[in-house]
Amino acid sequence: MSDPVSILKSLVSYRSDALGGDEAALAGHLADLLRARSPDEVIRGSTPREGAHDTHWVFARFGTPRLLLNAHLDTVPVAPGWTGDPFTARIDATNLTALGSADTKGAAAAILAALDEVKPRDVGVLFSGDEERSTLAMRHFLATDHWRGAERAIVCEPTSLRVGTRHRGIVSFEATATSPGGHSSRADGLPSPIAILARLGAALDARAIAARSEGPEGFKGLCLNLARLDGGTAFNIIPSKATLHVSLRPPPGASLQGLRDELTAIAREAAPAAVLRFLLDNEPFHTKDPAAFIPLLGEAARAPIDLGYWTEAALLSEAGVDAVVFGPGDIAVAHAPDEFVPLEQLREAARIFARTFAGTR
Repeated sequence: MSDPVSILKSLVSYRSDALGGDEAALAGHLADLLRARSPDEVIRGSTPREGAHDTHWVFARFGTPRLLLNAHLDTVPVAPGWTGDPFTARIDATNLTALGSADTKGAAAAILAALDEVKPRDVGVLFSGDEERSTLAMRHFLATDHWRGAERAIVCEPTSLRVGTRHRGIVSFEATATSPGGHSSRADGLPSPIAILARLGAALDARAIAARSEGPEGFKGLCLNLARLDGGTAFNIIPSKATLHVSLRPPPGASLQGLRDELTAIAREAAPAAVLRFLLDNEPFHTKDPAAFIPLLGEAARAPIDLGYWTEAALLSEAGVDAVVFGPGDIAVAHAPDEFVPLEQLREAARIFARTFAGTR
């Protein structure tokens, strides 16, 4: 088997964050690496995104895919505090340090190393962008027919080689309130957008407190966050507009439509003048048949874990593909300065993926 460490050194040298990176260059490099491993077909796709370069995906097909492996090729922007060049791999006796090494270029390197060892049958490998921003690449891929017929998926995220089978969703919305505005001496006769939204915020907070005992074990509550209340310029000016920004993380099994209806009803009751606009609507996730992944991932699948973060496994699950989350590296160091992946986990991931591929023969 080729060493995933050397492959990862190449992948992290490409800057692929949404703000200043170039997903296209890395997608082209990954397409070349996949072609060198003799799939039946390699397909590239792209889609525009607002305020950034196009996002890209690369898909390699070995036969008619019933199993998908996915790792995202994008990263977050460089966080303050790095002690070296984030795009040059620093390797010591135990770790490889570079941006994206754990999240999730390490998994991509492990998949490529495993393909050097075993050519799978009826497997698709997808490297997709924009996971860290708006999930456009995955949504664009799922709008194609390339994945049709797939039954299961392994979505790579840093789980320290444990198998994740449940996580929360994400819903975010903003509420706005308006007023003619003007001099504060007229405050008794004009609506106050900030007061309107403060009442809404208090009602939402009360609902969140009441919900803390609701939900499945391990996912009690709604994790509702009143993130920001914007409006106003000076003490003697009535604001003409205010905006309340809210997010919440519904537990596995929750109905997002039901939740949106409930939030809308709370707004109508507490702040009839407020207008709600939903911005993010990511489904919660749970694996439907965890036991089906034991032949694919071995003993790790016998002891699944819950995840504290959202993943694109939810999008695949919503499309009808049963999925788990798995990969080398620790989420605790993802997005942080001096992100790293343990070398042994990287190599063990390659061995596990090789066994996964061998099981498809």
